[in-house]
Amino acid sequence: MNNIVSISDFRNNISDYINRVVYNNDSILIKKGKKVVAKVAAYKKEDKTDFEAKIKKYAGILSNDEAKKIKAAMKKFRRNFRITS
Repeated sequence: MNNIVSISDFRNNISDYINRVVYNNDSILIKKGKKVVAKVAAYKKEDKTDFEAKIKKYAGILSNDEAKKIKAAMKKFRRNFRITS
């Protein structure tokens, strides 16, 4: 849930707003004048296993089973592939 508060209200009640962010998992948008200038949100530490999964997904790293299936499919393709002129 995004709450929009003025910068002076945030400054005067910073403890209350930080507690809302930490305990209620809210995010707060801070405005100066009519313009939103900052967002305060809870920091989420990235899990190492999640990071490794992302690397595997985007780097194209295959599991052993996936590699074996691809290797078998390529062998079958090469056996059946013929160039005709």
